Amino acid sequence: MKKTLFFFLLLFSLQQIFAQLRFPLDDNSGKIVFTKVSSVVLPRSEMYKRTRNWLLYQYTTSKFDDHFNISKNGKPVYLSEDKRMRSISGKYGFYIMYPIEDRSGLNMEQTFVMYTLTVNFKDSAFESRVSDLKCFTTATTRNGMRPPQFDLETYNSNQLNHLDHVQQYIIPQVMNSVRKIHEDLYRNIRYGNLTSE
Repeated sequence: MKKTLFFFLLLFSLQQIFAQLRFPLDDNSGKIVFTKVSSVVLPRSEMYKRTRNWLLYQYTTSKFDDHFNISKNGKPVYLSEDKRMRSISGKYGFYIMYPIEDRSGLNMEQTFVMYTLTVNFKDSAFESRVSDLKCFTTATTRNGMRPPQFDLETYNSNQLNHLDHVQQYIIPQVMNSVRKIHEDLYRNIRYGNLTSE
C-alpha cells in the first residue's frame, strides 16, 4: 500500500513539473521565437505595402515613448525595410501585468515587453516572426535585486518558471499578446489596410 501511494505521489509531482508552461525556443539560437506562416492570395508587393502601412500606424498610435524613440523625420527609427520587398521588420511592444505582494499589500506589477516583428514575403504567403523579446521593468526591491531590463528567456529558467505568477499571468499574457499580433497582421494584410494610410 505504501509503495502504491508513493508511486502515485511521485507520478503526480512529475506531472506537475512537466505540465508547466514554457515559451517556445528556437533550436538554433536558444532564444524565444514565435513564428506563423499564413497564405494570402496577393502579390508580394501588395502584402509588403499593407504590412508597411500597418507598422507605420502602430508607431504613430504608440504610447510607448518611454521605451524607444518613435520617429525621426516622421519615420520610425526601428523600421527596417528591404528594397526588394521581401521582408520588413520593426520594433514594438506590449504590457503584461501581474499581482505582487509587498509591504503595502497586494499591488499590480507592470512590465513592458519589447519585440521585433519580422515579416518575410513570398508569392501568396508570408511568415511573421516575433523575436528578440526584452522586458523592461522597475526593480521591485530597494537594493535593485531584479534588473530593469532582461530577456524574456529568463522566465523559462528553472528559478522563475515554477513560480505561480509566471505560470498564471506572465506566460499566458505574453502568448495571448503574440497571438493577437499575428492575427491583427493577418487581418490587415488579407482584408486591406484597416488603418489609415
